[in-house]
Amino acid sequence: MTSNRMKWRRRILRSLLGLFGLVVLVVILFAVNGMLLAAGEAAQAGRSEDVESFASSEPPAEVTIVAYNVAKGWAPKGGASFHDSTTVEGRLRKMADEIRAERPDLIFLSEIMTECTPCPVDQVKFLARELEMPYWAFGENYNFGLPFYRVVGGNAILSRFPLSPVANPSLIGRKPFYETKNSRRSLFASLEVRGKTVLLGSLHNDSYDIANNSAHVRQLLEFIGDRPCVLAGDFNAKPQDEPIQLILKSKQFAGAFDGPPTYPADKPDQRIDFVLAPSDWEHVETRVLDSTASDHRPMVARFRTSRSTGTIP
Repeated sequence: MTSNRMKWRRRILRSLLGLFGLVVLVVILFAVNGMLLAAGEAAQAGRSEDVESFASSEPPAEVTIVAYNVAKGWAPKGGASFHDSTTVEGRLRKMADEIRAERPDLIFLSEIMTECTPCPVDQVKFLARELEMPYWAFGENYNFGLPFYRVVGGNAILSRFPLSPVANPSLIGRKPFYETKNSRRSLFASLEVRGKTVLLGSLHNDSYDIANNSAHVRQLLEFIGDRPCVLAGDFNAKPQDEPIQLILKSKQFAGAFDGPPTYPADKPDQRIDFVLAPSDWEHVETRVLDSTASDHRPMVARFRTSRSTGTIP
């Protein structure tokens, strides 16, 4: 009886040690993925080899720019549950259909995912193919999970012109890698035209604390300095709020600082998405498309570029 009891104790102990070892292994892999395998503050850029149409070496005299929060392609259902790939691709295709007619030159995307093991759709490359945009840039906001089972999302830029990655700086208030809620970075790439460089910044600023959102804007303005920059995306601030007023007072940007609301898409009552260009570009128009494919409505802006930023007159 005593011998059997000892055997059971040893079995239980081995099982507990095995379970503890498994938990430790998962924690280690989680940390390795979040700290060593994540791109972090490094911006990424590339070319979709299967996209040839509309590629161009430099911008035309008039540039069309779209800013669109794509709500992760509606991949998450909630918690650890995700939609299947067919559903997500169908939603992304609808988004692409609704902006294709605008023939954009640049598309700034926020809340977009490049990896999602339960729903394996690289949303950046999928939209690049659908919209025939040969060049892309991406910056991580989060890389959450294990090396072989994770979700990766952030901001992106699609372009008809070659892009160079610049940076993906962490914004003030960013939390450790294991906290994804409201942890923000901003993607910066650059566009070379006639020997000049124009920065391109894709944003998704703080949506919980307007004071921290203002801190984001001050940090971004300092990063940009006196360089010409296109700044577009989900600013999570209304025209009258301090973050937008800081940008307006900087006198570095042209564009519509007010206008039709963009959020929520079904009954919009808030203007929190913007497309802004270097101050010496001529703002032609800004429109908001009537679309419910995402939870934000896409914004379309047109600008005439100028000599002083190196673009075509």
